[in-house]
Amino acid sequence: MSLVSVLSKVALGAIAAKGVGSMMGGNSGSGLAGALSSMMGGSGGGNPLGALAGMLGGGHQQQSGGLASMLGGGQRGGGALGALSGLLGGGGGQQGGGMLAGLLGGAEKTGGLGGLLDSLGGGGQGGGLGAMLNQALQGQEPEPSQAEEEQAALLLKAMIMAAKSDGQIDENEQRKIAEHLGDVSQEELAVVEAAMAAPVDPEGLAGSTPSGMEQQVYLMSLLGIDLDSKSEAQYLDQLAKALNIAPEQANAIHEQVGAPKLYS
Repeated sequence: MSLVSVLSKVALGAIAAKGVGSMMGGNSGSGLAGALSSMMGGSGGGNPLGALAGMLGGGHQQQSGGLASMLGGGQRGGGALGALSGLLGGGGGQQGGGMLAGLLGGAEKTGGLGGLLDSLGGGGQGGGLGAMLNQALQGQEPEPSQAEEEQAALLLKAMIMAAKSDGQIDENEQRKIAEHLGDVSQEELAVVEAAMAAPVDPEGLAGSTPSGMEQQVYLMSLLGIDLDSKSEAQYLDQLAKALNIAPEQANAIHEQVGAPKLYS
């Protein structure tokens, strides 16, 4: 596996949680925190990925396989990924549903989440990762360069930090999440564990962001939350300011993923 593949699992879980939470008429347990927690089998509260597995005929036997077994599919558009894309794009009245489906679609560099990610890159260190991410989202195993692995590590940190901004991932959940990541190396596991243990520090995150990746970091942070609480909105505001992202730029990113605007 690679950090790009780990990033794709986390991103896929977050998108699934957002979409299923919207379809089920509530946000309880959704967002990245809910998605990652459901890797444990989801005791109590909302369990969007557990609900997704049931809707797709997966039953409870998949819970022990973690996020990869619940949402993975080796074929393009196959498995839960294809079914989820269809569900998100299928019904009217689901805010952002079609946009979320669009993030899951397309293995080409110019499409899906990877295409959006690359479009927000400022050149230099910001380009190229999107193609690798799209490969991983389609169930393929990418072969990223060292630079792309470093970029994936930063974006993983951004997603996890955003999910922690409202305090939903406690120490026990962190431990169980680490246990259920699947076939990862010790180095990859260490990156995830370090991100989960790190304090919520948007200024520090911005300070470690290379020039050209500012909007990419903001995008993946946005995907890590539901933006349905004051603490999440405050976190994104602090992050945008630390990354020198103008309000209109932040709002444009929100529009591209069907999220509520941060600024009026």
